[in-house]
Amino acid sequence: MFYRPKHQVILLGRPKPQLRGKKPEKKLFGRDSPPKGYPRDQSVYADPENWRYPLHTPWNAKTARRYFDEPSNRAKYTEEEQAYIDWRIDEALNRFAQTSGFRGAKRPSPKPPAQKKIEQLSLNELLRAFLGTARLKRAEEIEDSLVSISNMTPERIDAKVKEYVVYIDLKNHTISHDCQDWRKNMDSKNMCKHLGKLLLSLEPNRAMDLLRDILKHIDEWKFTAP
Repeated sequence: MFYRPKHQVILLGRPKPQLRGKKPEKKLFGRDSPPKGYPRDQSVYADPENWRYPLHTPWNAKTARRYFDEPSNRAKYTEEEQAYIDWRIDEALNRFAQTSGFRGAKRPSPKPPAQKKIEQLSLNELLRAFLGTARLKRAEEIEDSLVSISNMTPERIDAKVKEYVVYIDLKNHTISHDCQDWRKNMDSKNMCKHLGKLLLSLEPNRAMDLLRDILKHIDEWKFTAP
């Protein structure tokens, strides 16, 4: 006769999150125990083996995202380990958004680098102004085959990046896109990795002309979602 022990609890209706990347192994820079005053449960850290990037509160999740987006911190991990930590942080941010109305830190509006005129900015510098270093790196990692441009005229660009649509209306100064990162940041006129990848797929001078125009006339441009 089959029976289930009383202490065993079966959770229904919530699928197990799909693992991404590879959990980091013990690192030389890692900690042997949690920082003073932080949880002793390794499962609440984005890098559990090294007790780094705690995610137990909305504030800590936001802080983890900000610090892990810094290139010097990401460089300490392999690409697979970066993907794992990104997944853990994003999972925490999404969980807090669903349970408490938390929306994460708002990115500041794009600005040209200090001491440089907009006309002097390279394509890479322009993209970093709109995406930041971490999102630009993720844009560069998207495979070229995942970008399809269905229409490109002097006034309009229609495209898909992965399963997401992008419409750029140059005549009416409007960009429409439908990923969650775009929706979260479009009010501050920041871009996501999908926009970054599309711009990287264009002829460089056209991409630079577009980004320079947006940066010069940022109040005239509308970033929208369907």
